[in-house]
Amino acid sequence: MKKAFYIGVIAGGILGIVVSLSMDLLLGKTLGGGWSEAVAHDLNKLFNANLAPTNFIVLSGVVIVIGIIAAFGAFIGGIFSMMIARLFSLLTREK
Repeated sequence: MKKAFYIGVIAGGILGIVVSLSMDLLLGKTLGGGWSEAVAHDLNKLFNANLAPTNFIVLSGVVIVIGIIAAFGAFIGGIFSMMIARLFSLLTREK
């Protein structure tokens, strides 16, 4: 069961990163901006600053946001893989 959990955590984390970055690349210009523009807008509004989307603070905020998304994806992936492993162990159990 631990092996299935670790596989799910790794797969979920990778999928979380891939989905968030592909959203930024594919939909960034259509929706008015990507992750860096959104983080810069939020920081400018919160702290009344004038930060550019290429600022180091903004880029570190983007890394933190994508890290949170990856951690959530890893958590969900671990739970899902445990459920699938439990299902297959119940189906293949001999009487």
